[in-house]
Amino acid sequence: MKTFSGLITVLIFYSVQAFSQGSALMKEDAVQVNKFNDGVYFTLTDLQHNTPTVTKDHLIKSYYDQSDFSIGQWATTQNLFYTAKDEHKLKVNRDSLWGYVENGTPYIYLNDRFHRFSTAGAISVFTESYPNIKAGLAPVVTEARSSSVINLFILSTGKIVEFTPENVADAIEGNEQLYKEFNALKSWKQKRKKMYRFVERYNETEAF
Repeated sequence: MKTFSGLITVLIFYSVQAFSQGSALMKEDAVQVNKFNDGVYFTLTDLQHNTPTVTKDHLIKSYYDQSDFSIGQWATTQNLFYTAKDEHKLKVNRDSLWGYVENGTPYIYLNDRFHRFSTAGAISVFTESYPNIKAGLAPVVTEARSSSVINLFILSTGKIVEFTPENVADAIEGNEQLYKEFNALKSWKQKRKKMYRFVERYNETEAF
């Protein structure tokens, strides 16, 4: 009888271990699914399908500079060239880009600047920031005020909205449990303090 009980205990132990390992693998797979692929994205549709329009090995930085370069360095050069599948050299207008992804991090192109996503997934967060601009050639030097706003980027629609508790609630509404938990927070201050974490939690459960 004792032997039988011991056998049952061993079986239960290994079943729990297997379940735990399986759960860990599922979580790891989900992380992989939620990672954007590196490359240049011409359109939102390409980003939604996680398929770069042009991969790094097809980018051309310069006729004269054959040294290694990052995607970010390519994106900020004066003229943007790449090779098509038939090896023909093509030029792309920077204004026509959605942006690029490097080391899994997206950079969206808005108003002549690339803006880095601080968290990325089905819902992303990024700071849209513009520096001071001085008109040095004007008779009187003027200075435009720098501006900075934190935004939400909704992958399914491409919509960009300000990072506020109200907009976070709307964005995570598809996950009923998270939505109820977020709205159960008693004050606007509590929601504002925790909204970044709720976006991260949403991305952990919602693959794209």
